[in-house]
Amino acid sequence: MNQQPLVSGDWDKVEKKKGFFRSFLRDYGKVFGGNAFLLVGNMLVFVIALCVVMLFVPMVFPVFLPDKLKEYILDTGLVEKSLVTDESVNNIYYLMCMIASFALCGLGLVTNGPFCSAISYYFKNVLIGENDFKPDIKKGLKDNWKRSIGASLISLVVTIVLIYNIGFYQSGAMWSGMAATAAKSFFFCLLSFWCCMQLFVYPLIACVELSFKDVYKNAALMAVQNFPIAILVFLIQLILFIALPFTLVFQFGSTGYALMVIFYLLFSFGFIAYISMYLTWKAIQKILNNSL
Repeated sequence: MNQQPLVSGDWDKVEKKKGFFRSFLRDYGKVFGGNAFLLVGNMLVFVIALCVVMLFVPMVFPVFLPDKLKEYILDTGLVEKSLVTDESVNNIYYLMCMIASFALCGLGLVTNGPFCSAISYYFKNVLIGENDFKPDIKKGLKDNWKRSIGASLISLVVTIVLIYNIGFYQSGAMWSGMAATAAKSFFFCLLSFWCCMQLFVYPLIACVELSFKDVYKNAALMAVQNFPIAILVFLIQLILFIALPFTLVFQFGSTGYALMVIFYLLFSFGFIAYISMYLTWKAIQKILNNSL
């Protein structure tokens, strides 16, 4: 593999930009371009994410089933019973599934790995100021596609296992009471930590030569050592891909739906990839200086 390694002077070049927001405002056009690239790439796995939502998410959130959703809407009493038709409930159900599917992609749980590592490589060069979109993307894809596909498959399998376990213990099939709550909370924390690890996986694949095993070893180490940063980015992801879309759609109707689509098309995926690369840079640099 002929990857461009990070060197000690790279972070100094980024530091001269005097903060994330000045960097983002300067690079926003490139971030939007990266967002389009990621959106196209994630469309290739969107069907997989949709299957995960429909098959496994109802185990944790029963409202992700049409009949349970209809019962929930009727129980709230906020909508007249005559308006709660099967057609209207199905429309809401499919919209919820769509948003949840994009959330899985935005959280890095179901992804097109080669596209994610390629855009990480490009954004790293954007931060340094030595970027060229087509050559960087081409190089990122060529150098990292094997490990990136492996990372995609591992992320998908681990995500499904964790969601299944949360749903299993929530149903009380084996344990009930405090024991079930403790087990469910444990797997929920593991899923959250897994999301934090994903922030580091593709930047590591894109920036340094590591074995597949060492990618995950260092990703876990960085998630622990930089926990506040990882949680910050994780919370931003939850806002951009879950809280904001659901609020826009269900509070502002068609206008909110249009705004949600604009966010997806122009902003969300690229912004997370950019901020993730920026905020994890020092962590990657620390690992390089200490152990690589």
